[in-house]
Amino acid sequence: MKNTIPFILISASLLMACGKDGGSGGNSLSNVSRNPALEGQKAEGSYRAILRPLNNHLSGFLPSGVAEINILGDSVQVKTLLDDDARVNHLQSIHMGTVCPTIENDLNKDGLIDIIEAKKASGEVFIPLDADLNSDAEGAGLYPLGDSFTYIENASLSKLESDAKSRTGQSLKLAGRVVLIHGVNGGTIMPETVATQGSMTRQASVPIACGILRKEK
Repeated sequence: MKNTIPFILISASLLMACGKDGGSGGNSLSNVSRNPALEGQKAEGSYRAILRPLNNHLSGFLPSGVAEINILGDSVQVKTLLDDDARVNHLQSIHMGTVCPTIENDLNKDGLIDIIEAKKASGEVFIPLDADLNSDAEGAGLYPLGDSFTYIENASLSKLESDAKSRTGQSLKLAGRVVLIHGVNGGTIMPETVATQGSMTRQASVPIACGILRKEK
């Protein structure tokens, strides 16, 4: 996978833009079908999400980055760039909802937004961004590794559309969807109240960055 190339820090202008891309919390699953941003959209084009920090007090670092999706004909290229201080595998995915989680989604009031609380705000996984975008199995391949990384993967639009419909019952409409990235250093201390999923550790599953995909052109 092409996912370990360090990249130059996202500019101050991107960091200023991060605050404009976040959501206001709440459960988006009930709103997905009624959100105008997800209706009547053409498939071809470019989509971009500025990734803003979540749970940054775990390490005191402010992860920043961007997710970009370009569609031309039956070709889809997904690129994510992240500047972080944790050299770990970063679980990342596009979600069905339309808002990023905020501290208001910390339902158990332990000071952290865990993966379960984040999904209640941002919805279930729509497209897992792992090493094999042409597979609909979440986690079928490796996720990007690095304290700073560049992830670039390609897929067939028709395959993604088929998988999305099969997994979620929804069409492949990207504008307004949420991109979530997870993962801190394995030695990071956090309360036992932080929920995880499957066999993942709390450190591997905790969200660290989120952004909303916007149609560029």
